[in-house]
Amino acid sequence: MSKIIVVFLMGVIVCAGYGAVPYVIGNWEQQSDGWFDEWDLNYSYSSQIGVTLDSYSLEVTQDGWGQSLAKSLSEAERQAFMANDIFKIDFSVQASNNEFTSGWSQIYEVVFDGDGAGWQVVTGDTPALNFYWWEGQIPERTATLEIDYSAYKSLMNPNPSFMQIIIALNTGGGAPDKLYFDNARLVPEPATMALLGLGSLVILRKRS
Repeated sequence: MSKIIVVFLMGVIVCAGYGAVPYVIGNWEQQSDGWFDEWDLNYSYSSQIGVTLDSYSLEVTQDGWGQSLAKSLSEAERQAFMANDIFKIDFSVQASNNEFTSGWSQIYEVVFDGDGAGWQVVTGDTPALNFYWWEGQIPERTATLEIDYSAYKSLMNPNPSFMQIIIALNTGGGAPDKLYFDNARLVPEPATMALLGLGSLVILRKRS
């Protein structure tokens, strides 16, 4: 009976790896969360568009290209960064209602600047995430940018004294100048948790 209980618990661990609780570093519940100057008039909060976590999203008003979002991680956030492997952020655009019929809204690229690893573009493709606009645009769209930074992390000092995330945005060609973000988080790589669970099952098998 005890073996059945242990196997059940290992299964819970494996499943938890695929639905692990994220470490949120940007929720933007009417506050900057350290991502920008709160008095910058290019930023506000929306309860109508792009809300994927809690009650508000971050609304960025930008025309053209710019390194628009930047965050220097606190000590606790740096520890969470080193304990995880994937950075995710939800990116939304508003419905067109046939007002916008051309152009693009983009997360152009993401840069990490960390102790020991230095400044590096960690999104291979340019743009990293793109929405094109056309006549008859469907309603609000949301996509999640996901970056596996495990290779970058391996170059960093084990206890980094600084870590910064910089996100460059780009709009143009007649697209709207408003972009929406929510739920910036750090999560573990699912395979890592799965391997831990499977390793425990192997130990259990050897003991039986």
